[in-house]
Amino acid sequence: MLLTTPPSLKSSLLLSLLLTPLPSLAQFQLPALTGPYTVAQTTAKLTDTNRTDPYDPANGTRNVMITLFTPVPPRSCQQTCQLPYMPPQTAALINAGATALYGIPENTFSSFSIPACCKTSNSASSSFSKVPLILFSPGLQGSRLLYSYLAATLSSHGYIVATLDHTYEAMVVEYPDGTLIPGLNDTFFDPRVPGLLDTALAVRVADSRFVLNQLGKADVVKKLLPGASCGLNTKSVGFYGHSFGGATAIAAASSDPRFLAAANLDGRQFGDLSSLRPQQSILFFGRAEPNPHNRTDDETWQTGFAAAKGWKRVLGLKDSAHSTFADFVVLAEVARLPLSEELKELVGGLEAGRVVEILGTYVKSFFGRVLKGERTGLFEGGKKEFPEVVVDGVR
Repeated sequence: MLLTTPPSLKSSLLLSLLLTPLPSLAQFQLPALTGPYTVAQTTAKLTDTNRTDPYDPANGTRNVMITLFTPVPPRSCQQTCQLPYMPPQTAALINAGATALYGIPENTFSSFSIPACCKTSNSASSSFSKVPLILFSPGLQGSRLLYSYLAATLSSHGYIVATLDHTYEAMVVEYPDGTLIPGLNDTFFDPRVPGLLDTALAVRVADSRFVLNQLGKADVVKKLLPGASCGLNTKSVGFYGHSFGGATAIAAASSDPRFLAAANLDGRQFGDLSSLRPQQSILFFGRAEPNPHNRTDDETWQTGFAAAKGWKRVLGLKDSAHSTFADFVVLAEVARLPLSEELKELVGGLEAGRVVEILGTYVKSFFGRVLKGERTGLFEGGKKEFPEVVVDGVR
């Protein structure tokens, strides 16, 4: 989890949002993406009519909000633009939490924008069924929107990336019509209460498999991506997540063989992994010194590593913090936020550009290895280009 809006702020801020005009002019542009493709974005609310939402007080059907990042060849992108990093009401809520916790100025999150392709030719979507698909799940009570830059970066290297929000658990979910669904009280997800996180994990895994099923359907994809002629390739898929989202990714792989590659970014592992298959590749990417998170100090990683029957690795990133694996280090640098001790503990000691280079390179290389058949020496250790990365579990 990167930022959680204090519960006392949620209701009062929701009311104030109805009364206060919100700024829409972006002032802080995130850096250009690193890959050869431009990236288009689509947001959608997907409704699972076969599932009652266990967290909905009204017992309604389960809804999952996604952002779909799609790679567009430059020749097929007719217009590039800057898109808001997140919708304004969500930005206000997240900013309130950031202000309360770290003293971040008001309207900071509403001022971020991300580079995108906002107009494509008709041919841009015609071959998407051949593009590898990757899902992403955020940290516990976190928002998918706080991981958009890494997702877009990954997409710019030739992947379709679908980021998910887990409704009623996420700090806030904003539907396309502007409806806000605030997250439930922290007590619903208290890790000290037996069974609560098991329930949350099961809901997340079900969300992920539902989204994967939807993205395989031609009628759904045609609505999301005008010009598409069929569903996406959902037979060989990647999945990564941060913190509890990382646990979700690997647990989903254990429950569904379509997830051929799953990566846990710095999260304790939960769930039954006994059904992991030899053809599935597993990556644990945590922290190295001075604040390590690896198989030695996290027994769930040792158990998870032992359960993986195929290719597997454990990586550690030096001088990093838990939230180095989200966008916050990039956001802080772009906004020129003064790094208080609290912020340094949040984002770690690496510069934003270096974080993007390291995470982008290793995550795309992991999925490239499995989904595209690419080979690199990155996962064998000792790479001079990346002295910050420690490789464990070579097999």
